[in-house]
Amino acid sequence: MLNPYPLAESDDFSYHFFTGQDITYHIYFLDYSYMFVDYPDIAHTIYSFNIDVMNGDATNAVTDERIGVTIVEVFRIFFKRVSNVAVYVCDISDDRQMARKRKFDFWFWKYGDGSIIKEDGIAVIENLEIINSLLVHTDNPYLAAVIAAFKDLNARAGDK
Repeated sequence: MLNPYPLAESDDFSYHFFTGQDITYHIYFLDYSYMFVDYPDIAHTIYSFNIDVMNGDATNAVTDERIGVTIVEVFRIFFKRVSNVAVYVCDISDDRQMARKRKFDFWFWKYGDGSIIKEDGIAVIENLEIINSLLVHTDNPYLAAVIAAFKDLNARAGDK
């Protein structure tokens, strides 16, 4: 198995790494509890997962499998706190959300160890489909409630 790139921790739940193609990635989790205010028992454990290219051209990294291995390593660190929950929203700003979903799904399938459940969803807001995924540890004591809340939020996304 490939080794992940060395991670540098910026602060709690924030990391960066450098690839062999001189690309710097920033991976971080942000408090996402405000999206789950109707679910106070679980809201405090929910974070959004984000990945940004800080410098370099990510199109050069298409075949670099160590990037996926490194992303999975970050999730392993994050889920050492079993109650943590992550939501990944595919960026739609450049109309490449399906490519992001496919890449994320591939990494989850290829490098996952079975300890994390991934639930996919689509939130429709003003005729825009927002593709998202929920990641939750199989031992999370609120597993069923977290999944139900995620599905409910996606179903109600366009309601205002």
